[in-house]
Amino acid sequence: MTAPVATLDMDIRSPEIGPDGTEWVDLYALAGTDLSRYAGLIVPAMADQEHLERHRRIIRDYLDAGGVVVFGGHLHRNWLPGAAPFLPLSPPSLGRYRVAAIAEHPVFAGVEADDLTFRRGVAGFFARGHHPVPEGAEVLVRLAGGEPTTYVDRVSTGGTILVQASCDLLRYTSGAGSTAQRIPDQLLDWVRAESRVGATPRPQPAPGSPLSDLRPGGLAAVYGGSAPHHRWLTTPKYARYLTGGTVYLPELDGADLTGLDGLVIPERMHRGLLEAGARRVLELLDAGGTVIAFSGGEPLPEFLPGVCWEHRPTNYWWWLEPGASLGLRTPNPGHPLFDHVELRDCSWHYHAMLTPPDGAEVLVELPTGEALLYVDRISTPGTLIVATLDPLSHFGSHFMPATERFLDGFLPWLAITVTTAAARR
Repeated sequence: MTAPVATLDMDIRSPEIGPDGTEWVDLYALAGTDLSRYAGLIVPAMADQEHLERHRRIIRDYLDAGGVVVFGGHLHRNWLPGAAPFLPLSPPSLGRYRVAAIAEHPVFAGVEADDLTFRRGVAGFFARGHHPVPEGAEVLVRLAGGEPTTYVDRVSTGGTILVQASCDLLRYTSGAGSTAQRIPDQLLDWVRAESRVGATPRPQPAPGSPLSDLRPGGLAAVYGGSAPHHRWLTTPKYARYLTGGTVYLPELDGADLTGLDGLVIPERMHRGLLEAGARRVLELLDAGGTVIAFSGGEPLPEFLPGVCWEHRPTNYWWWLEPGASLGLRTPNPGHPLFDHVELRDCSWHYHAMLTPPDGAEVLVELPTGEALLYVDRISTPGTLIVATLDPLSHFGSHFMPATERFLDGFLPWLAITVTTAAARR
């Protein structure tokens, strides 16, 4: 019987993520999983690379036993043998995003360069930079400037590593009729054919030093360990607002947040660990603090008081029509937020709508009156700000310019809001 392929799941629970032909293994169960059962491991872009670095011996042992590891995203931690950190294209442009060369390889058999470059005429989904290639590795795809976006490394370990810059090949398609639709099935077939996995050493837990760095007062953020989260948290123009530091998501349950003024919960967080730390978030709200939560296709945390979230199919392409608009509006144009951002800065796409509790301030809504962003000072002694927008993961992925404009205005407003609320505690 052919061995299955596993995806190291981050438990995001988005209704937009469906079956992909693999078995899903919770990434945080890695140390207790018999990896020799799997022909290959798929590691997604939102994976917690801090956790992977702590368990890099497990990954190495699996590879040396003949396994296959496929990573698609931006490396920012040292967990994958032979690999180096992601280097973004600067400045990005349509010409630089263009795929120029595809080597003959089973994963890309019959796939045309333009179908990698474009989705409905839009470039940048496939690769927005590259990872330096280990000596002796095989380059499969290059961009117009020669950047190696995809490579296979059979040199650094006893197994095989495939690294793809930016995108998850298992889910990469470019619409009906695109030759890129061949990639997911061809990738899984190649992984199974490539794998020579045998018995692996018994995995051992690898605890590390705490990664949280919380400071009394100020605004803090939850860090999920992924490259997109890491980028927004460490970009200087945004990091300067995080005077309360960061709390690493696996450590949330043990953190005392009541000394903070506010906490940002980014989108696309591991739901099991977030729910485990729910009591800590609620303690902050009960103490009069401010909590800000974003959603990127997954439901907002159910433990947040008064939150009613309802999924909506996401239209990523609305802006391709001449004169198109999402039609976002605000019932409160004089709100201080709009001294910092314009509605166009909130317009990229959305994944769901919200039904605010009575008395909440709706700041951004659809033409139908369904809310996308509101402020709730009614449901708890603190302040709850929730949105079905996903600016942090997009900015952190070097993609979607509107999200940077949004954050450039939203975070200064948020800092003022949090400080003002703290003064009333």
